[in-house]
Amino acid sequence: MTAPVDDAAVVFAELGDLEKEFAQVELDALRRKEYALKPLYSKRETLLNSVPDFWPTVFGNGPEEIQQFLSPDDLALISVITSFSVERYQIESETAGEPRSLRFTFEFAENEFIEDRKVVKEFEYKPREDGPGSLVSRPVLIKWKGKKKDVTHGLLGAAVELYAAEEALRLKNGETEIDIVERESLWQHEKLREQLVKLDESPELEPSFFNWFGFRGAVKTAYPKKAGEDRANGAEDDEDEDEEPMLEVEIFPAGEEFAIALAEEVWPDAMDYFMSAQEESSSSSEVNGILVDDGEDSSEDDDVPELVEGEIAPEVEAEDARPRKRQRNV
Repeated sequence: MTAPVDDAAVVFAELGDLEKEFAQVELDALRRKEYALKPLYSKRETLLNSVPDFWPTVFGNGPEEIQQFLSPDDLALISVITSFSVERYQIESETAGEPRSLRFTFEFAENEFIEDRKVVKEFEYKPREDGPGSLVSRPVLIKWKGKKKDVTHGLLGAAVELYAAEEALRLKNGETEIDIVERESLWQHEKLREQLVKLDESPELEPSFFNWFGFRGAVKTAYPKKAGEDRANGAEDDEDEDEEPMLEVEIFPAGEEFAIALAEEVWPDAMDYFMSAQEESSSSSEVNGILVDDGEDSSEDDDVPELVEGEIAPEVEAEDARPRKRQRNV
């Protein structure tokens, strides 16, 4: 016999509450785990940073979620990464703090592209009452050694300028949110929009991984009220405001997914990707040796090229058995 509609509503309400309890248990478990792992990751980081070309190899042979955003212009700068780390920086103890907020730290050797030796980007997890939360961030300025060295083609600098203009406007008006009309009337907004259009229409220009440092995420925006609105209409508009849409001029729309891939794939599984790259390169060297000897045993050839430690291996086919880990809900 089918339950009455009223009874079904009660059941689903209880199920909804139960789902929240499940989610809280998983969140508490994540916090305890990451808090316990923190000193281990710190010790591992010191050891990994002593391995020549470790992080360039990892980024050059990482998961597809990362590879798809690396442009040819990015590779030279990727190759001088000396250190990389991920912190759940808002964890205070085993029982307190938000474990889904992330801090990414990149360190670079002296190079011809950027002046910065360290670049840090933070993501704060913003929960929602009516659904999954999201990661938000602020643009991070990178100081390029000249306009021609800027692999973002000016996008990152323009995103930083727009954010600074919005902050100045917000402080001037004494408000916590920027009116969408005021935002779009800023000349910095128009400048960034035009640069995005130019990049999209120029086949010789490719989006850069370093655009990610300008990612902001869902930005809370105040919408102007229409004249003559009654209270009911105003309440409906408030619902729209709570949606916190992505900016039209977002320079790296997949920024949240990219951050999760770095935190969930690259950081914990770095050794897997590095060793996988070494095995692929070693296997490739053996094959080349056999071809040179016309099928003879290559083990007797003293001229077989040695594996260059940390070398970024060429792209592998989809069927190649590369580590694929599960992805937690962040």
